[in-house]
Amino acid sequence: MYNFILFLVSILILTHGEVYSAENQHPVERVATEGMTYSCEPEDYVDIIPAELPIFKKKDPDIFNLTQYYDDLEPPDQGGMLGRYAILGEDALYFLGPALLVLGGIYMLPEDVSNWEKDDINWEHGSEKWPENVTSWQWDEDDDWINYIGHPYFGSAYYVYARHYGYSRLESLCFSFTASAFYEIGLEAWAEPVSIQDMIFTPLLGWGLAELLLPLEHTIKMNDKKVLNSRILGAVSLFLIDPLGHIVIPFKNFTQSFFSEDAEVSLSPIISYPNLAIGPNKSMKAEEQFGLVLTVQW
Repeated sequence: MYNFILFLVSILILTHGEVYSAENQHPVERVATEGMTYSCEPEDYVDIIPAELPIFKKKDPDIFNLTQYYDDLEPPDQGGMLGRYAILGEDALYFLGPALLVLGGIYMLPEDVSNWEKDDINWEHGSEKWPENVTSWQWDEDDDWINYIGHPYFGSAYYVYARHYGYSRLESLCFSFTASAFYEIGLEAWAEPVSIQDMIFTPLLGWGLAELLLPLEHTIKMNDKKVLNSRILGAVSLFLIDPLGHIVIPFKNFTQSFFSEDAEVSLSPIISYPNLAIGPNKSMKAEEQFGLVLTVQW
């Protein structure tokens, strides 16, 4: 192991291409002359300045750093209970639209692909099975392209969405995990048990995919939003890289246009209903139910 480390250090030194004298720290040029040989005397030994090695070289400040650009952004609308993450909490409400579209698309797939029994996809059956589904996680039997391409793609979409607001890589990863968990537990668990693969691979593989797509997105934007000199391909590519940004933000702006600027929108969970009394001697007991309540005040 020690010899291997010395070998790597030697490669770094040799590939640098400049050797510095110990006395004056000026580069010593060695010109190979045919027919001549060199002997290595003690005074020929030189010091290598670590700061000049490639791994220690400072980054050129004139080169655009996309990662630093996103890190320097400051998320907007910081306040309320969520503080720094208020804008993500607000936008999460509008994620329901795309999520329901995805569920509808899965429902339309053949049962041998979705692994859903369509006859059981209803409110009554879902409300009965949901508590069991969220507590009995399992490895699902979905096709590989669903587990390792489809779900990571949506994990990437969550990550890119948060990154565009200026959240760090870790914060964006946590948002991707949270949004994925909400979809998996809050929505898809009405039809099937929570999938272990989806909970793990959606945010993690999505993170890696997003780190590849963000530089690609920047390149397309710097190329006048063109791909292969086509604005159509450029627009399609940008949409595929950030689908939520192209759907949620316009939908949010469209929805808010109906209300005043001081309108408040909130989404609250329903855990159970209290008993409802009807008349002096009659009562109706409500069964325990789960759901969400959308409240808009203006």
